[in-house]
Amino acid sequence: MKRTSMVEYFHGETVVYSSVLQIGDSREITSRSRVLAVQRQYELFFGGEGEEIFPIFTRPIPKLQPNSNDIFIQTLHQSPVISVRSIRMLAVSTSSVVHIGSTSTVDAEARIKHIRQLAPDSSLPSMTNTETTSSITKDEK
Repeated sequence: MKRTSMVEYFHGETVVYSSVLQIGDSREITSRSRVLAVQRQYELFFGGEGEEIFPIFTRPIPKLQPNSNDIFIQTLHQSPVISVRSIRMLAVSTSSVVHIGSTSTVDAEARIKHIRQLAPDSSLPSMTNTETTSSITKDEK
């Protein structure tokens, strides 16, 4: 049974960086974001930065494959309408999705390589080349 989504009031401030604001039904939503962020203690720019290929951007992210024998879903829609009085959204960023309606598939991916370059200081630990990805392998604990 199809359902209708009704929102009386929607206020959104910001949608950026491969994010999606979808009002209405969709079959598939796909959003991708790849970010290279370099943070330096002093303002310096060296030509050709960002041209290096970092493994975080090319490494495959494993997708979960559900076993249909393990999943049993039973739903009872007592009303053909989903009704919401008010939605206030401050910001959506980096491959996020705000969706009012029905969809079949949402596939979102954000990969971030964050490099911090700080001046040497014996009292502070050095923090460089931190990276974030949405993949988790079974070897990680």
